[in-house]
Amino acid sequence: MSNPLGQPYRRPPGLYRLARAFRRVSLVVFVLIILFLASAIYSAVEVVRSGPSTGGFGATFAANDTVAVSGILNFSNPGFYPISGFAVHIRVLNQSQVYLGEGSAGPVTLASGSNQPITITFYLPVGSSGPGASLLTQDQTLNVSVWGNATYAYLFPISIAVETNKSWGAPFADLAISVGTPVPGMGGAVVPVTVQFQNHAKFADSGELTFAIVPTGGPSCGSGSFDLDVGPGQQFGQTTNVPISMGCSPSGAQLEAEYVGNGVTIPLPPERIP
Repeated sequence: MSNPLGQPYRRPPGLYRLARAFRRVSLVVFVLIILFLASAIYSAVEVVRSGPSTGGFGATFAANDTVAVSGILNFSNPGFYPISGFAVHIRVLNQSQVYLGEGSAGPVTLASGSNQPITITFYLPVGSSGPGASLLTQDQTLNVSVWGNATYAYLFPISIAVETNKSWGAPFADLAISVGTPVPGMGGAVVPVTVQFQNHAKFADSGELTFAIVPTGGPSCGSGSFDLDVGPGQQFGQTTNVPISMGCSPSGAQLEAEYVGNGVTIPLPPERIP
């Protein structure tokens, strides 16, 4: 009987060695993929959980019967991987859940562990024929929805959504326009017109308030204006005498007013004269 210890070592075939090496590399790659997926999922959950925070928002009158609202949305990336192609959207509903306007910003890239402020501007129409007209004269709570879509860790689509309520202060809150009884004056007749309101907005009413007395089915029979410089939180109340056309009765007419300032003209809700 031969001694097996004396037999020479026989090296495994090359194909076998290649298959064994491939199995080892596959195992390492598999472990790395599992670790990557686990860390990416954990990080993505942290990103979604962190959500956006809002900085200060400001508003001002703008062209085309709108109010321009600008502000900062702060987004953080507490995860291990970058967020790429991040685009944010914002939509605003009034307190009756009626759509008012929307805006968007981006896309941007958020590096791992970074905080990214994103400036966004959107326009709310306040023309007299739309649902946003009440923003001029009524304080209310607006429903604001913010959401973003991006690619996380180079591969995975993620979405972030936040819904919140924001208080809106009207620039012409509790607007009241009254017309008194015509009295003789200025070679004919004049009527006293009184305008009262409070500025609950964060911006000033600086400019001019013009108005016209318009009878039903007829041309204007009198007009006037008030100079405005009403800061946030201030009240306004003034009376002016308006000459009216001969034979024109303000009773039953409509008083149509406009705010004119900073290169824009904003119609205010019309007031029916008793």
